[in-house]
Amino acid sequence: MSPEIDRRIPAALLILRFFLAVFLLQWSIEKLILPDAAARIASSFYSVTLPAAGSYALGIVELILSLALLVGFYRTVSYGLSLLVHTVTVIVSWRQLFDPWGLAKVGNHLWISTWPTWGGFAALFLMREWDTWTVDGWRQSRSALPTDQAMSV
Repeated sequence: MSPEIDRRIPAALLILRFFLAVFLLQWSIEKLILPDAAARIASSFYSVTLPAAGSYALGIVELILSLALLVGFYRTVSYGLSLLVHTVTVIVSWRQLFDPWGLAKVGNHLWISTWPTWGGFAALFLMREWDTWTVDGWRQSRSALPTDQAMSV
């Protein structure tokens, strides 16, 4: 691979990771700031009763996941969990797009945006080894540096 391409891949993955993390981050902040809104969403879309404490707990967990995704910390785990979280949203949103007879509902274009976002999460997960401008990438580069002992041999 050419050096120019080698630099563009991590840059492209940084951009993708940044915006996917911001996407998740806004939902986690909403759970912490507006727990009642999170409870209404959980009830209407997921058919789950979510108490305020549950909203805060989910918000904190999602905030940690969003920040791990943002900086590329434990890429396999954080990218995989982010993909899983969004997969649940995509599956649930399917009901928002179609009525029981499989006919498209009018006015639900916003939910279609969950599909390309899912594609972004899937692509980032599949390309996580090339996403080197991350905390994990930095840690790997540090462990690849020669040590004083190795240099003296």
